[in-house]
Amino acid sequence: MKIVCNIYVGYRSLPNKLAARGRKYVKSTLALCKHPKSGEFCMILFTSQNQNGTKYAIKDNIKQVLTKFVNEGKCTVQFVSPEHDLFIDSDPVQLKAFLHLLRRALENKISNKELTTSSIGVTGVKLKDMPSKTLSIQKRSDYPSKGFPRTLEELHINGIDRCGVDIGIFNLVRLKVLDLSNNLIETIPKELNTLPNLREFNISCNLLFKEKSWNWLGGNLSKSLQILNLSHNKLEYVPRQISHLSQLDTLNLNNNCLKKLIPGIGKLRNLKIFNASNNELSTLPGNVKSLSLKSIDLSHNNFQQNIPTRSVSSSEPLPVCTLKEYAGRKVLGARIPYPPGTLPWTVIAYLDSANFCMCGRACLDRFIKTAHNLMLTSIAESVSTSVGEKMYVPVDSYFCSVKCYTSAFRARTRNPIIR
Repeated sequence: MKIVCNIYVGYRSLPNKLAARGRKYVKSTLALCKHPKSGEFCMILFTSQNQNGTKYAIKDNIKQVLTKFVNEGKCTVQFVSPEHDLFIDSDPVQLKAFLHLLRRALENKISNKELTTSSIGVTGVKLKDMPSKTLSIQKRSDYPSKGFPRTLEELHINGIDRCGVDIGIFNLVRLKVLDLSNNLIETIPKELNTLPNLREFNISCNLLFKEKSWNWLGGNLSKSLQILNLSHNKLEYVPRQISHLSQLDTLNLNNNCLKKLIPGIGKLRNLKIFNASNNELSTLPGNVKSLSLKSIDLSHNNFQQNIPTRSVSSSEPLPVCTLKEYAGRKVLGARIPYPPGTLPWTVIAYLDSANFCMCGRACLDRFIKTAHNLMLTSIAESVSTSVGEKMYVPVDSYFCSVKCYTSAFRARTRNPIIR
């Protein structure tokens, strides 16, 4: 049996500092073989630098096998002689099958039919024959007739006028980067959120303005997706499901038809790069003040540069909240998670629509709303604006009570809400 993997060979006879220096994994072939005459089992390691292979005896020669991270496709095999440690990084399924066969070989329970690989004729897999990790499709003739290799980690399908997402993509459990830009895709199946390792998704220059269900922005993607590009899709609104992408680092909403952003944008604590240029935005939600960005681009929008200052007036108390709003405030105040499936979708949408007062309470149905100017440099290190535009934009501020509203304006000259 042979598996293609990445291996680093550690030498226990060397000092720790010297052994750790220059630690680098190499694309290799690891074979489990049987000598045709003696019947002894052995392991042979092939690399591009050592095509003849390094042979390791198995019987009474394996010190231990470390399999704590085997579900991630990683393990370590330590030999008695020579004092080598093989740090293996491979496909989890293939690695488990290899280790299972190795265990049976150590117990001498393998029949002649199970292991036919001879230690004399075995050779390493050539680099050109190794399964690819990256595939780029720029024309229809490039499309694989036998389906996508299961080893793919990066897939680019660009400019071939596809109208949908190939269902074969949902079987690529190792996929990290998916680029479907410059096509004619209108909807994305929910099954996309089953991909466990997807970190970057580029769906720019498509027709997602026709998308009615955004449930694919959930599942495994809520914990894995770091980069999302939705630019050039003629979007008229931002899907609320984006607020559940807890690991999102980069969000690109450029060149759409957005008139406002969702309140949940402030929940993206890991967001560092936010682009929403060439839209129709007039204000930002108040909770953007909680963001700490490296870069923000809001150029070419409809922001009003001069917001009139409101005077403090003696307003009447707000109406009493409903039981529904009280319950929603308690859930949001306690930061109780509510993943899809735990509550009716109408209740989840209700909680996602919440804004927040300066005191930290959620504002759902009854609140006071006003606008203030926000200096973009207070939430981002680098700011991009249109020529002639100032560095501040209006944001909507929400107050849960007249008390919070009054105290905010009375202290405004000495201690402004937004700096």
